Amino acid sequence: MDAIPIEDLPIHPLLLLAIVVALYFLPLIIAAWRNMPNAVAISVLNVVAGWTFVGWVVALVWSCLDRPERS
Repeated sequence: MDAIPIEDLPIHPLLLLAIVVALYFLPLIIAAWRNMPNAVAISVLNVVAGWTFVGWVVALVWSCLDRPERS
């Protein structure tokens, strides 16, 4: 099976790159949108270990957890 040349893709390469980057940083986007108190730690985990699938899933789950109630 031959690779598809980039010119023949049905989507513009820059749009494809933007989608891939947004998916990679999805845990950070969710944590920032939800105003998580540990958004910085989630972003560090996402940047450092997000390239592994396990690190990305852990960051995603962590960003979707309930926020602790503040007293």
